[in-house]
Amino acid sequence: MDQKKIGSFIAYCRKEKNLTQMQLAEQLEVTNQAVSKWENGKGMPDVSLLEPLCGALGISLNELFSGEHITAEEYKGKAEENISRLFKEKQAAGLRPVKSVFSIWAGVALLVAVIELAAGAAGHLFDPDSNILKIMLINASVWLIMFLVSMSKLIYDKKKLKDLKYSGVCVDSEVVDMIPAAWVRVGNYVTGRIVCRFIYEGKEYKAASGFCCLTPFQRKENLYARVYIDKDHPARYSVELLSAT
Repeated sequence: MDQKKIGSFIAYCRKEKNLTQMQLAEQLEVTNQAVSKWENGKGMPDVSLLEPLCGALGISLNELFSGEHITAEEYKGKAEENISRLFKEKQAAGLRPVKSVFSIWAGVALLVAVIELAAGAAGHLFDPDSNILKIMLINASVWLIMFLVSMSKLIYDKKKLKDLKYSGVCVDSEVVDMIPAAWVRVGNYVTGRIVCRFIYEGKEYKAASGFCCLTPFQRKENLYARVYIDKDHPARYSVELLSAT
């Protein structure tokens, strides 16, 4: 569901009823901060509040989920569309995020850096004249740099995804291919980028995920991808990969 569109519609209907956020909140027995959060697209009302909210605003549940007023002719089609969307979101809710290669690499790099430092400190303790601490410090520094690079990439990807989740559009996509990363090996895991196909405003686009890590038993058929795009620039996107296993 488009939370931002629904939030704008809640605000529009509230104003149509000449209600303030505080007055609507009092009717629903919630805080005005909760109403503000809904209207800003940062959250949805609890299931128990949907019917009272629709009653207070004089709209149907179908109109609420559509984020717009619906004519009698449009009602059935919109109802089917909303049910289909809710079903897909319920399915996706049971899926788990696919691990990023950078997430695993950051963990490994930090662990190795700690081991290098511990080994250097232990070696220096038993033999103060040896150069082992200096060597291990150099090695640990290299691994720490790798850790920082990996974490920077992760933070950037998460921020981009968060920004597009809030201000962009989520489009239905189909997982169509996997581009293996032969240069990256993580045990028996398969690494690579997942390619998705989606249609936006009648035009077909392809989006590739970041480097991900799959178990040998996972196939592209087990994957589900949410693609968030900048509605003004569809080529700017972020892929959220989920797995059924």
